[in-house]
Amino acid sequence: MSEREKRWFNHVADTEKKKAIINSSPVAENKSRARKQKRPKDPNAPKRALSGFFWFSNEERGKVKAANPDFGVGEVAKELGKRWGECDEAFKQKYEEMAERDRARYDKEKLAYQLKQREDLIGTEDFDEDME
Repeated sequence: MSEREKRWFNHVADTEKKKAIINSSPVAENKSRARKQKRPKDPNAPKRALSGFFWFSNEERGKVKAANPDFGVGEVAKELGKRWGECDEAFKQKYEEMAERDRARYDKEKLAYQLKQREDLIGTEDFDEDME
C-alpha cells in the first residue's frame, strides 16, 4: 500500500470517528429527537383486569407480611412469587377463575366506556352543526 493510500484511509477513519463521537453524545440525541408527550389517563376509564397471580397476591400479602414483618416490598413480592410457583394447578384454578370473571367484567365495562366515548364524540359534532 502506498503512502498516499495510507493517508487516505487514516483520514477517512478519523472523520468517521469524529462523526461517531458527535452522533453518540447525549446532547446530540436530545436535540435531534423531541420527546413524545404522554397521553393523560382518563380517570373514568375502567380498571384493568387482574391476573390469577394478582388475586393470589392480594389474599396472601397480609399473611406474608405477618410472618415476616421485616420484609420490604420487593422481598414480599419475591416470597409471593415463590409461593405461587410452588402451588399446584388445582389450587391455582380458583384464582384463574377469579381472573376470568374479572376479565369478563373489564371487557363489559370497556365496551360500555368506548360506546359512551363515541356518543360523546358524535354528540359534540352534532352540537357544532347546530351552532352553525
